[in-house]
Amino acid sequence: MAETSSAKKPTLNDQERDLEQQAFIEFQKADYHACYQTLQKLLKTQDSNPKVLHNRAVVEFYNSDLRRYDQFRSAMIQQTGLVGEIRTVEVKDRESCAAYVNQAIVLYHFKQPLAALKIMLAVMAHFDRLDDYLLRRAGIFTVHLLLDTNQPKKANRLLGMLQNRLGIQVYAILSDSDEDEPLIDNESRKDISELQFEEFRKEFRLILIRSNLLNGKKNMSIPLEDTSEYSILKGHQYFLGNDYQMAAKELSKQFTNEPVSVNRHGEDQNTILANNMGVIHFSVKHYALAARFFQQALLFDKSATEDTSTERVEGSPLYCVGATKRPEILYNHGLALLHLQRPKEAFECMLIVLNSNHNNPRLWLRLAECCIMVHRQEKQAQNASICHGTVGCGVHRKYVLNPSPKTAVPEGDQSLAIPATTLEFGALCLRNAVALLEYHEPELIRQTESSDKSVAWDKVYEGVPCNPSLPMKLVSFNKLKCAVLAAYSYVLNTLGEYSLALKYAKQMLAMKDLPQSYLLLSHMYAAEALIMMNRPLEAITYLEPKFITELAGDDFGMRASPHWNINSADAARSVMHYNRAVVSFLIGDYEQAKIAMSSCNHPLVMPYLKMLNVYQELLLGNYDKVQLLIRYDTPHLI
Repeated sequence: MAETSSAKKPTLNDQERDLEQQAFIEFQKADYHACYQTLQKLLKTQDSNPKVLHNRAVVEFYNSDLRRYDQFRSAMIQQTGLVGEIRTVEVKDRESCAAYVNQAIVLYHFKQPLAALKIMLAVMAHFDRLDDYLLRRAGIFTVHLLLDTNQPKKANRLLGMLQNRLGIQVYAILSDSDEDEPLIDNESRKDISELQFEEFRKEFRLILIRSNLLNGKKNMSIPLEDTSEYSILKGHQYFLGNDYQMAAKELSKQFTNEPVSVNRHGEDQNTILANNMGVIHFSVKHYALAARFFQQALLFDKSATEDTSTERVEGSPLYCVGATKRPEILYNHGLALLHLQRPKEAFECMLIVLNSNHNNPRLWLRLAECCIMVHRQEKQAQNASICHGTVGCGVHRKYVLNPSPKTAVPEGDQSLAIPATTLEFGALCLRNAVALLEYHEPELIRQTESSDKSVAWDKVYEGVPCNPSLPMKLVSFNKLKCAVLAAYSYVLNTLGEYSLALKYAKQMLAMKDLPQSYLLLSHMYAAEALIMMNRPLEAITYLEPKFITELAGDDFGMRASPHWNINSADAARSVMHYNRAVVSFLIGDYEQAKIAMSSCNHPLVMPYLKMLNVYQELLLGNYDKVQLLIRYDTPHLI
C-alpha cells in the first residue's frame, strides 16, 4: 500500500506562480525545452515540491519523444511509492493524483492493465475533488481500462458520472451534426484549447459508443463516417446483431482516414481488421477461413511490431511498447485450430497465451481438450492397424494381429508438469481449472444473490474474470464447471485414477439443472470407475432403466459436436442399455443382460452389440452358434 507524504503542502509566492503558469503555457504549446528551463528556475526555490518534481519528470519524458520510459517510471515510483506487485492502493493526497495516473499509463503500456486499473480506481475515489483538466484524462483512461478488462457495467456507470460532472450532452455527441448543440458547456471547457477539445470530443464519442455496444445496446446510432474507427464499431454492432455478412462488408470498406499504424498510434489497423474478420468467420463455423485470417493477423502484428518489441527496446516510444495483440490473436487462432481437429498446433498457441492469462479456467480447459484430442487420435490410429497380415489361404487362412501397443511410462526424472500433449499434463490443466472454479464460486454466488442491491459504481460485479475472453456469469460458470468436471473424470478414468474419477463424476451429478448430455456422461464415468474398482453392484445403480428412459430432449443434438456420435436421445439410451448389459454380465444376471440388449436399437452400438452376443454365447457354451454368428457377420474372413 502506498502512502503519500504527510508534510505540509508547499506554498508559492507570486513570482513562483508566474513561473508555474509560464511552464504550463509552454507545455501546452509543446515547447518542452523552454518548459524544462522554466521548471529548473522554479526548482531553485521549490526543490522539495513534489508537484514541481513530477512536472519536470513529465517534461523530460515528453522532451525525449516518450522514449525514456524507464527513467520516467522510476520518477513516478518515487512519487507514489508503488513498487513490485500492486495489491492495494490508497491515494491520500489529491495533489498527487497526476503521478498515480502517469504510473498507471506506464503500466498499461507494459501490458499490466489490471495493475493500472487498481491505481485508477484509487484515483477515482477523489472524483468530486479532481479538477476538470485532470478528470477528463483520468476518467476516459479509467473507462478504457474497464472496457479492456471486460467490465462494461462499471465503465457505463463511470461514463454517466463524467457526463454529469463535465456537462456532456450525449444526444449531441452521437448525432451526425455537431453544430446544433455544444458537446460540453463553456464553463467546463475553459481550461483547454480548441484542438484539445476536439481530441477529447472524438475520444469521448468513440469510448461512449464502444461502452454502449458492450453493454448490449445494439440499436444505437453510430455516426456515418467511413473511417476505420467508426467502421470497426459499426461492424461490431452488426456482429452483436448476428448480421455477420454486413459486419464483414463493413470491415472491407475503403477508409477515408490515414491508416492507423503502430509507429504513430500504438495500434495496427490491418492486424485488428484481420482478427475481426477471423472472429466473424469463426462465428459462422467457417473454421478454416477463420484460422487463415488469424494467421494473417499474426503476420500483420509481427510486421508492425518487429521494430518495437515489448521486451525492452531502447528508442521506442512508450505507446509502441505494448502494441502487440499477439496473445489475443493466438487465443482465437488456437480455438479455430481446435475445431479443425489440429490439437497439437492449437496447444502451441494456447501455451503462449498461458504466460499472460494463467488465471483463466477456460484456457486451462482448452489446453486439456488439446491433450484429450491428441490421445483419441493416437488411439484411433492404433485401432486402425489391428491386423498385421495373413498366413495361409482358404479355410486355413489365419490373421496375425499386431501386438498390443505398450503403454508409455515416463522416466522417473521427467516431470509431468512439463507442457506436452499428454493426458498427464491434461490432468494437471484440469486440476488447475477446478481449483480456479472452486476459488471463484463462493464470491460468484454471493454477488449473484445481492445483485439487486444498489452498490457504488466500482463495486458492480461483472462475473468471474477470464481475460482475454469474456467474464463468466452464473449460467456460463455452471456450463464451464460441467465441462471441466466431465473432462477431468474422463482423463482420470483413462489414467487409472478411478477413485478421483468417481469423486468428480459425483460432483457433476450433484449440480443443479445438469444438461442431459452431461447427465449421461456423469453416470457413465461413475459406472466405469466403479467397475474398474471391482464394484459392479454399485456401478449398475448408475445405469438404472428408469434413468435411461428419462433421457430425452434436444440437448444431445444441440451440444454434440460433429465428432461426437451420441447426438440424439435414441443414441444415448442405446449406449446406456449396452453398458447396463455389460455390467449385468459381469455380475452374472444374464436375464437382465438380455433385456438390456434387446433395447439396443441404434446403429451406433450395433458393432459392439454383435461382439456382446458372441460373448454371451461363449458364456453359455454354445460354440456352434458362435461360429454361425461369426460366419454370418464376417463371411469374407472365412
